[in-house]
Amino acid sequence: MQKNSRLGQKQKFIVLLLILLSSAVIACSLYLLLTKPKQEQEVCYAGIGGAVKEPGVYQVTENTLLYELILKANGLLDRADVRQMNTDKKIVPFKVYCIPFLPKMEYAKVPKPSLTERKPKIPKMPTLKKFEKINIVYAGLPRTFIFISIFPDIDLIIATHIPYYTKVTFDYEYPRTLYEIYLTGGIPFLLRSVKRITKERIDYYFAQKRPVWINFINYLGGIEVNIPPEFAKEYGLKQERRNLDGLLSWEYIRFISKDVRKIDPITGSAWRIKRQKEFMYSMYKKFKEHNFMYQSEIAKNILAEAETNIKIDNLISMAYKIRKMKKPKLELLTIPGIVQEYNGQKMWITDLENYHLKIESMINELGIY
Repeated sequence: MQKNSRLGQKQKFIVLLLILLSSAVIACSLYLLLTKPKQEQEVCYAGIGGAVKEPGVYQVTENTLLYELILKANGLLDRADVRQMNTDKKIVPFKVYCIPFLPKMEYAKVPKPSLTERKPKIPKMPTLKKFEKINIVYAGLPRTFIFISIFPDIDLIIATHIPYYTKVTFDYEYPRTLYEIYLTGGIPFLLRSVKRITKERIDYYFAQKRPVWINFINYLGGIEVNIPPEFAKEYGLKQERRNLDGLLSWEYIRFISKDVRKIDPITGSAWRIKRQKEFMYSMYKKFKEHNFMYQSEIAKNILAEAETNIKIDNLISMAYKIRKMKKPKLELLTIPGIVQEYNGQKMWITDLENYHLKIESMINELGIY
């Protein structure tokens, strides 16, 4: 009996020792794994030359887009020609990109100003009754530009879509679209151009790139939209009303079917703008549901990730004013204009007088003006 008990104790001791040794081995392995220095990511570079302000080699990532590389080079020169370039595509690391110049003969076609020429007079906004108005420029970079006017006193919000191919410069200058202006000087040039297009003051701006946009929509819990048949076919979805997360939302607002793209990129853009308006209305409804006055952490995250001059106090104040509206009315429109061609490039020529008349009409309908 004593021998059996001793053998049992020895076996228990051996088992316990093995367990301790195994634990020690596992602990050492984990320690080595956790303390092992992380391999540094390979540093990527890409070169850019031609019609940019500061040609050179710049540090990039695998997800850097061509337009971002252009901005790293301090933007485009006046005679840069990006009409045939897909500036939304991802660049290839360690490759050199060359931005072409507009041919001199073609550049010379644009009439130069004479001493007697004057810039065309732009009609001023009608004088309205004095009530509060907040103007915000929203940029879903690189190509979505929206001018938002909030009238808290009369329960009205007007969101005006400005097509990226809107002509900004005057006839006697080298014609530039709003998107090209952005590529030339970034957000400051964009804001100056929007102010020039609308003849309105700008209180705030809010610019988002793709990753930030995706996070923003996810913060809101996704956006509910009707899935059009072309989009459903392309992404293997059912043609129904469904809630889209940030990634699918990004694809949704940028999507142009192959058939429409073949017809005309401008036609495709008009079709996309219509869908973006529907998306914006759904996003507005979702924004109203969120009480940012009590979700300051989410609001701080949204602002921190975007390029904006809006502070947390500004956002909470605007959210409070919007929620305070009794019967808020959201008006969505595209700035009026027509398509004209300049040197083989189609541009949107705005009708500012018609735009201001539309604003006046919207306010008239409320019985305020």
